[in-house]
Amino acid sequence: MNNNICVVIPAYEAEATIGSVICGVKQYIDTVVAVNDGSRDGTFTAAANAGAIVLQHVKNAGKGRALQTGFKYALEHGFDAVITMDADKQHDPDEIPKFLDCYRKGDADIIIGSRMHEKEHIPRYRYIPNQVGVACISWAAGTHFSDTQSGYRLYRRSVLSALHIKAKGFHAETEILIKASKKGFTVISIPIRPIYFPPGQAMSHYRTVIDTYLICITFLKSFFWR
Repeated sequence: MNNNICVVIPAYEAEATIGSVICGVKQYIDTVVAVNDGSRDGTFTAAANAGAIVLQHVKNAGKGRALQTGFKYALEHGFDAVITMDADKQHDPDEIPKFLDCYRKGDADIIIGSRMHEKEHIPRYRYIPNQVGVACISWAAGTHFSDTQSGYRLYRRSVLSALHIKAKGFHAETEILIKASKKGFTVISIPIRPIYFPPGQAMSHYRTVIDTYLICITFLKSFFWR
């Protein structure tokens, strides 16, 4: 078991899915930190029953804040790296060994699980905005990314210690990529299987208009970062 790495899962209204995600993760990683971001359903109980350490936000604060809470726990408890995953089953726990193999090679500070190698399985309404984001965020960061919106990532402790992240929502992951690249951290991608649900069955809390707007604002602000 990989005792120096933990998995952080931000969770909001994820009672139906988070238990199976955690059980899948614990085949490879012993410590799972679920951040219950103000859910009103049984997310807390489902995560705890599945064996996770559950951290609680009384009110919904956003994915970025949930990630920061999980990162803070990992740093305070001496973990060397953190894998982040979503609670809605869009990230397959059986991909974790790929991240671990890449991590052990020591060539990357951030490892992104990229879905772009199987772009034919990605819905067009998701693929086109993703590619626009890839182009803009890669330009701002000064390095090429193949998938900037994937939340399935591994971060070394050195990255989490060096960055001060301000974004509260989904745009926090954009902020992390750009700031880390500007500080000279190495970001690489590994292929993962894209998982998308049919229209009407998606469980993501990504708000297409608002969160895309916030990502764009983060991109514009990044030109003033050093």
